[in-house]
Amino acid sequence: MDLIDRKILCELDMDCRQAVSKIAKSLRIGRNVADYRIKNLENKGIIRKYICSVNLGLLGYRTYKIYFKIKNKKDSEKEFVNNLIKNKKVIHFLKTEGPFDYSATIAVKTIYELDFFLMDLKNEFRDLITDYFVSIIVYSKVFKLNKLLLNEKKRVLKSEKYSGEEKEIKIDKKDIKILRELSQSADISLVDLAYRTKLTLDVVKYRLKLLEKKLINSYRIIFDMNKLGYYHYAFMLRIKQTTKSEEEKLVSWCASKKNVLYCTKRIGYFDFSINAAIADLSGLNNFILELKSEFGDMIDSYETMVNAELIKLDYMPF
Repeated sequence: MDLIDRKILCELDMDCRQAVSKIAKSLRIGRNVADYRIKNLENKGIIRKYICSVNLGLLGYRTYKIYFKIKNKKDSEKEFVNNLIKNKKVIHFLKTEGPFDYSATIAVKTIYELDFFLMDLKNEFRDLITDYFVSIIVYSKVFKLNKLLLNEKKRVLKSEKYSGEEKEIKIDKKDIKILRELSQSADISLVDLAYRTKLTLDVVKYRLKLLEKKLINSYRIIFDMNKLGYYHYAFMLRIKQTTKSEEEKLVSWCASKKNVLYCTKRIGYFDFSINAAIADLSGLNNFILELKSEFGDMIDSYETMVNAELIKLDYMPF
């Protein structure tokens, strides 16, 4: 990819619903050029999907991360994967390499829902699942691609929060229809959105403005990390007792690091995780050395894992 391609990806990551003409004007290229470049990135599989992310905490959901260790049973493993893909509670599902084989993020409203989810899964796949760990997601900070692809530090980096203790808001069936359509096709036109939801164009426009104001975090892209020349590493940290200011320092460090994609605070076996795009072994070693140098007194232990494949990402658990 050249600089124009990278800038287009960053623009789409900031807001994939913005008009192609707006992107073209921002990059000082022709509209046809911008349109051609976007389609080329899609055809090459660099852009995989356009998604809508929402603040689930505002809808009364709490999110939990579950790591699974499994036996090597191909047929059972395929059934396990399909089960989690189909389950609406699963909003993020990854094939991983390292201490765990899979990780899944689920969104539920009560601890009983979590218990039923785990009970059913363990019973159905008792001969496959050998171990699992659960952690509560307190918050996630997701950073924008301009940091990684353009090394922009002066530009304000938008971060997104996906969980927290906030006052619950209510949405109705019309809102849910709109969100479901946007969840995996965030670039859809208003006309097509109205057609798919069987709502009038005026209703869609009005409802969408309200949702963007109070609930929607962003419209962004899912991109293929490997085709950008990176591996997706996750560093799971066990933290010693820390102060709020020390935690903020760690989050600020993540925000300042070019290759950190997102970071998450948790309650459970791991206290904090950092997800980073790293090109090679040298980059991995340098990242770990810097992390230890900056926060060695704070980190009790850590595990390194590769997120090998993104299987599912859908922020609509309803």
